[in-house]
Order: sequence, then structure tokens, then C-alpha cells
Amino acid sequence: MEVRLVMAGVGRWGGNVLKSLVALEGCAVEKTFDPSDEGRARARELAPRAVPADSFAAMLEGCPDGVVIAAPAELHHPLAREALQKNLNVFVEKPLAMNAAQGRELVRLAEERGVVLFVGHVLRYHPAMDAIREAVRGGRIGKILTAHARRTNFGRVRSVENVVWSIAPHDIVNLVEIFGEWPDRVSCSGRANIRSQITDYALLTLEFPTGRLALVHVSWLDPQKKRELTVVGDRGMLLWEDAEGRLEFLPNWAEPSSDGSTAHHTGPAERLAITAGEPLARELAHFVACCRGEEKPLSDGREGLAVLKVLAAADGSARQGGKPVEVE
Repeated sequence: MEVRLVMAGVGRWGGNVLKSLVALEGCAVEKTFDPSDEGRARARELAPRAVPADSFAAMLEGCPDGVVIAAPAELHHPLAREALQKNLNVFVEKPLAMNAAQGRELVRLAEERGVVLFVGHVLRYHPAMDAIREAVRGGRIGKILTAHARRTNFGRVRSVENVVWSIAPHDIVNLVEIFGEWPDRVSCSGRANIRSQITDYALLTLEFPTGRLALVHVSWLDPQKKRELTVVGDRGMLLWEDAEGRLEFLPNWAEPSSDGSTAHHTGPAERLAITAGEPLARELAHFVACCRGEEKPLSDGREGLAVLKVLAAADGSARQGGKPVEVE
């Protein structure tokens, strides 16, 4: 069965989404909507067979099988709500909404109406994360102790969402996958260097119920484009450098010695295989399968809501100078 899709928001990232959808087997993009001339032109170029709609409401006419929303973050909630109220399956880019109350409303609507609410946590679908999950669950690095994520670039400072809301959801979701639990406290120190009230550099500490910590560093003001994740266990470490396409296992760990000193164990790094596959294409193929009723979304509305609660705690901590804040 061919899945009929419509898509709203064809900006920089939305263009990537639309391009991937057009190339995806088993679905057809029937309509697009973007209020800007630039977005409409991009949609015509990428999806010449799709009909440009004059409004979001007009795009929803005809009961498509799924609605893809890649509009600016502040529009995620109202657009997703309108589609869900029409009993349509919805894919919405992260963040799910701009606060937890909005997120709860979307989750409630989807569950009441029995439709899919899928959140675009694209790095959850990265093949490297498959390899990391396999190594962690297989005990390759022993018991997880801590982790550190870094996502920096000389990037575009947004006008509404800050760097934590724009970038950190990727790492929050991946760290939850690795730790097997959601953080219950967050500390965040950040600065709005370019735009008032829009944090463009931040450091987050995620505290988990088991007492473990994870660090997240995000920045739009960095000369280096870095997308790194380090996972430290009591019998080894993992290092993923996404920009370089490199995932390594390092047999390095430390433990106390009987004489009161610390023994350090080291060995040569081992390159781990990463299967082929583009994360966005994998994510969208999963959404299409969910629209068919063949699968349940991995990154569903409840996961999107849980991320919103962590982000809200981070904002609360930043307003208090980095004081730890409980996750709601």
C-alpha cells in the first residue's frame, strides 16, 4: 500500500526531509505547504509532483495517511494539534512543542484518537547508535559509569528556540538509550551572547536516579564542527565521532589496587563497524511503516514529552545560575 503524505515547512532542514521523502519507496508526497517564497520554490524543485497548498488547512484536505511537519519550532504545537484533531498520523520535528503543557496536549490527542504521533529524534536512528547499543547491552564496556556528548559548530543562532532546545534533544535521547533511564535532575549553565534571552552556548549535567552523571556541551559559537559521544564503562570506553564516521572501542579502565593505588588498564583502540544507512531515511521509512500500522514509533509522543521536561528543567536551572532542578 502506498502511503499518501503531505508536508509543511520546507526550510533548510525541511528541504532535507522532503528530499528524503521523495526518494523513499512506498510513499508519495501529494501536497506541500510553506508560507515563504523561498520555501515554496524549494518544494517545487524537490517535489515537482506535489501540489503546493495555499494554507496548512488546505494541505490537510483529502485525509492523507500522514502529515510531516518541519516548520519552525514555535509552530510545532499548533500545526500538530490541528492535524491530530483531524485524526491524522503526524510526524513532527523536535522539539515536540515549546513547553510540557503543549506536549501533554498533543500526546493526549494522539492517544484519544488512536493515531501516530512521531517525533523527529533523527539521531536515534543513526546506524552508529545501533552499534553503541549492541556494545553496551552486550557488556562490552562493563557497567556504564558516565558519558559526555559534544555538539558544537559555528551555527545559525535562532530567534525563538535556544541552543539547548535546538540541539540537545539529540544527545538527551541517545544518553537515555545508553543509560536505560531518564535523568531526574538537570544542571545547566549557559549564556546568550548574540541575541538577548537566546542561549547560544550551554553546558548541561544530567543526573540519573542511579547516581550516574552525563555531560552535554552544545554551542553555536565554536570554530569546530564536532558531534562526539564518549561512553565510559568500568571495563572499557566507546568513542563516536559522527563527523568522521568513526566509532571505536577502547579497552581502557581504572580500578583500585590492593596497595591503595589505582591500576590503569589500556590497550589498542578497535574500530567498530557501522552498517550503511542514512539516519533521516531510516527514520522516515519507520514513520511510513507506522502509518501503515506495521510498526510502533520508537520516538513517539511520550518520548518527545519526556525530552521537553528535561529541557524545561535545563531552562529553570540556567535561570538560577546553574542550580540543579528536578525534572518534572
